Amino acid sequence: LLLNREMSEDVSGWRSFASRVDVEDTRASFKDLGFIRLEDFLSPEEVRLVAAHLDRYRAQVIPRLPPGLAFYEDKANPDTIIRLEKMQEHDPFFMELARSAAFNGLVDRLIDEPCVPDNVQWFSKPPGAKPTPPHQDGKYFMHPRAVTLWLALDVADEENGCMYYVPGSHKLGLLEHERTSMLGFSQALAGAYPEDMARREEAQPARPGTLLGHHAHMVHRAGPNSSAARWRPALGLTYWAQAVYGDEQLMRARTEYKHSLATQHQDKL
Repeated sequence: LLLNREMSEDVSGWRSFASRVDVEDTRASFKDLGFIRLEDFLSPEEVRLVAAHLDRYRAQVIPRLPPGLAFYEDKANPDTIIRLEKMQEHDPFFMELARSAAFNGLVDRLIDEPCVPDNVQWFSKPPGAKPTPPHQDGKYFMHPRAVTLWLALDVADEENGCMYYVPGSHKLGLLEHERTSMLGFSQALAGAYPEDMARREEAQPARPGTLLGHHAHMVHRAGPNSSAARWRPALGLTYWAQAVYGDEQLMRARTEYKHSLATQHQDKL
């Protein structure tokens, strides 16, 4: 615990997002396109610190997590872990990371209201992994007042499953979705992927330290990992408008939905 606390203090001293990007240009781009792309947002040293804490989390924290927070391709094989949820609630480093000046406050500027960290996630698309279906995060959130930041921890490209965004699709509102059986992505756009979206989508290759971010109504997907040996690790930091938590009906509906998902995928948790 002492080690965790000392390393968290390193994060608290990181430079503010305002010294890393042109905030007004970033905000304008977000309003227009529905996403942001910030190259070299974190330095190599900062990425290495995050990666080191991920290794520690996997070794020390995962074994004592309650059900529903770690997802596996094969539950019997701990090396097949593909996703972690709510890391900030179980480790001080990831809470300090989400609250650090490097990230906290950026989403406030993008959606024009006070926001707080809701989730810190780890995504790891292993070699051979299937594509992530086109979807909008707002379907899971059950509201649009949120942004997901996506931090590349290694090279992500079209071979190993980088992200794809459909510019401007956040202006369409919440589209119809349908349930899927895919672990970790239980919702996808209903029917076939619209041809106009397939034509307009833009691949988002990234190198370690690149930060992507998207509106809750941004249509996005990720390709398959067709590489032979390259995993595609990334950290997700989701920020919600603080006022959303006062909506008791929404909070109850989300609790019920998460319970239904846990029941559906209990063999993978």
